[in-house]
Amino acid sequence: MAKVNSEDKFEIPVQEVSAACEAILFACGESVSIGRFTELLNVDAKVITDAMARLIQDYETNPWGGLLIRKIDDAYIMCTKPGMKKVMERLYSPKMHPPLSQASYETLAVIAYNQPVTRSQVEAVRGVSSDSIISRLLDRGWICESGYLDAPGRPTLFSTTEQFLLEFGISSVDELPSMELMSYKTIRDLEDSLEKAAGNDDRQISIENIMAENSEEEG
Repeated sequence: MAKVNSEDKFEIPVQEVSAACEAILFACGESVSIGRFTELLNVDAKVITDAMARLIQDYETNPWGGLLIRKIDDAYIMCTKPGMKKVMERLYSPKMHPPLSQASYETLAVIAYNQPVTRSQVEAVRGVSSDSIISRLLDRGWICESGYLDAPGRPTLFSTTEQFLLEFGISSVDELPSMELMSYKTIRDLEDSLEKAAGNDDRQISIENIMAENSEEEG
């Protein structure tokens, strides 16, 4: 097996790579990038992706297990199966989040399809203040502050999070459905559309085309 760093004396047999990746994910308790795996195990990325593909398949086909391994962008994370949600709620007794409003889903849609995006850009699309809604989405863990726009005042940029991908059941924002998110009233509506999204029209929502459509309607 080719080493990534020839000066690093660490070596691991190829048949142990899957087990090592599984142990790393369990110990970390958070997502681990492919680059981090290659650094830790001193093997190339292809070996890691092949090992992870086997692990993902093993976890998905194990009817007795309560865990899954998910690929999120260029990283992997170990998580509980969706069917374990009620058990996890009993374990952690989390505070109950109030249902999100139509406006909240509209705001989430604008951010998801245009990220990174500033608060003023979100408000330009929606036409109203979004301060409180953005705060709720931050509290929910679906969006985060992801930097600053290189413009006067350096406004904060917002993007969706790994938590958003996990809860919506997708591996990347590239898997978002190319359809009109603005009409969604519940998270179930969005989840249903994600399941049906493959092979649909490639058009995505953008700030520019929404504002143009709004201008045409007003005209």
